[in-house]
Amino acid sequence: MPLSDEQMEKAKRYFSLNGVVPDCPYCSTHGWDGGEIISATVLDEQGNARPESVAMAQFSCRNCGHISLFDARRLGLLSG
Repeated sequence: MPLSDEQMEKAKRYFSLNGVVPDCPYCSTHGWDGGEIISATVLDEQGNARPESVAMAQFSCRNCGHISLFDARRLGLLSG
């Protein structure tokens, strides 16, 4: 699910309030582009898929394309 303009503003506000600086850890370029909200399967200790998943918002470096993932619920991008 692509990030809406409203979700991008929420993410920027969260980053600002929590000291998250959008600098790439690989090429040091300042600035991220928003991408999608994606989901990852949670695994148990044996590597089996559990029924829940983790929603993540992806942001990519404007220069090199490195992707950073953040908990979409903690950012306030999803309800529930």
